[in-house]
Amino acid sequence: MKKIMNTPETFVYDMCHGLAAAHPELEFVEKYKIVKKKEINGAKVSLISGGGSGHEPAHAGFVGKGMLDAAVCGDVFASPSQVQVYNAIKKCATEKGVLLIIKNYSGDCMNFNNAMYDAQEDGIKVDAVYVNDDIAVKDSLYTVGRRGVAGTVLVHKCAGAAAEQGMELAEVKRVANKVIENVRSFGFAFTSCTVPAAGHPTFEIGDDEMEFGVGIHGEPGRFREKIDYSKGTFSDDLARRIVTDLEEDLGLKKGKEVVLLINGFGGTPMQELYILNNSVTKALAKDGVKIYRTIVGNFMTSIDMAGASITVLRVDKELKELVDYAVSTPALTWGSAMTAEAEAALEAVKAIGKALNIAPQVAAAEAQVKPLFADEEDDKKAVYKVEGKPVVTETINTAAFVKIVDKMADIVIENEVPFCEADKMGDGDFGMSIAKGFRQLKADWKTRKKGDIGEFLVSCSEIIKEYCGGASGPIWGSAFKYAGKAMLGKKEVSLADVALLFMEANRGVFETGKKSFGKGADIGDKTLVDALKPCALALTKAAEEGKTLREGLDLGAKAAHDGAEATKTHVATLGRAGTVGKRSIGYPDAGAHGLDVIFNELAEFIKKM
Repeated sequence: MKKIMNTPETFVYDMCHGLAAAHPELEFVEKYKIVKKKEINGAKVSLISGGGSGHEPAHAGFVGKGMLDAAVCGDVFASPSQVQVYNAIKKCATEKGVLLIIKNYSGDCMNFNNAMYDAQEDGIKVDAVYVNDDIAVKDSLYTVGRRGVAGTVLVHKCAGAAAEQGMELAEVKRVANKVIENVRSFGFAFTSCTVPAAGHPTFEIGDDEMEFGVGIHGEPGRFREKIDYSKGTFSDDLARRIVTDLEEDLGLKKGKEVVLLINGFGGTPMQELYILNNSVTKALAKDGVKIYRTIVGNFMTSIDMAGASITVLRVDKELKELVDYAVSTPALTWGSAMTAEAEAALEAVKAIGKALNIAPQVAAAEAQVKPLFADEEDDKKAVYKVEGKPVVTETINTAAFVKIVDKMADIVIENEVPFCEADKMGDGDFGMSIAKGFRQLKADWKTRKKGDIGEFLVSCSEIIKEYCGGASGPIWGSAFKYAGKAMLGKKEVSLADVALLFMEANRGVFETGKKSFGKGADIGDKTLVDALKPCALALTKAAEEGKTLREGLDLGAKAAHDGAEATKTHVATLGRAGTVGKRSIGYPDAGAHGLDVIFNELAEFIKKM
């Protein structure tokens, strides 16, 4: 791996600092990895988007006049946490409200939705839309449905123009949904991409092969096929196939107008994107579809993947005007939107005016750019110590339980790369996502409340929800929180208590999925539940049969292993591999495999305590 970087851990931070340094109208809130406008206009609806990094210039590159007010940056290919999103909402909240533009991925939906619910409870006016333009995902039963890909940029553009014109929240949401209903995308790739933390390509592919129907996370596509240059019409033939699929899915008829977006995945030269644009333009013209505006470049990438996607947005008079509306962001600028240089000049004029006391209009204008909520100072964190020494007999005391969770964190961190490698049918980020959270848990170890086992687990859940990336934050955080609530007040736990703890952890995962997608995961869906629930059931049965603590833990660990192994034969209907469906057969679910490793190592660790 050759990349301009310091460390994988600082990769996103360094990138965002560099972006803000190049565009002084923006600021980077490092604590929550938020790139936002320095001044939030209180007279308009604020737009917030975001997701995993690695798609640059999306999403931070679209923060500016006429598009987003803030972008929340997760780790590479991992959703930002609900804590990050919640703080972005607070920093951008206005009397007119906030609209979240969410790409339709499990992690994004979970974290953005949970943050929205938290903000609504605080009285903030906030709503959301979900972009699902990727027609490569045909079966809507897989994961949360179609993925949000490059069409998201056009949602940002049109909704941003609507907000800039002063529309109310409901109208901005209507515009965003109108774009979503009329936009479709399809991508292909010649190579995989290299996630910095992994250090190698997510999947291997031959020099004469291509993935047809890829997403934007380096995950495999709909199918793989050989590239045929023999006829001398490869680009034209490829464009023809994709354009036909897009037209059929959108119901695009002759005489209709579209905005065409040719999007590179990060590793394709502009000359090839223009060649593709030529082929697509010819295919659309042959079908009698008119192109209103063409946009070519890298807008929603997949790090260094070679490949591209084609997006068409069917437009009417309203959408044409919104597309044409002036915009000024790091990655997209046209029309007469004020540039950073012009804004700097205006600030100089303001300063002179204030000095001469001749700027009443400036003062009035400044009153319009204040957010609804001011920043709050963080409370100083207290330090907590566990009482007594670790003791494991037929019960586990608080000190021992704390030591067991500490060991769990070590296991997760040690397996960061293997867990990423196990995520072959997902985004390749599983190990990185959970290791980040447990690494932070160890760093904040002294600040976790340790009065009893339940209090400790709930306290751990706060760190896990904030720092585990992607869907792992809400899933693992909910597991810890539900388990902790069931153990509140307990300073030692028996096998029966451990069984209840695991059953409640499983319920937390189920309820989080149900809240986010209308369906919680169960055995057979190919998620971590395939290991977690069998483990919980085995522990319960062992307790009912009067097994010893260590016997019960061994049986639980074996059930987790068998459940994880069984996922190799399952078709993913939810979770990390949901978008590839039947192609996931033969591979274990990364989350279930992770729990298998963790539970079995912990069972051996407890035997020696």
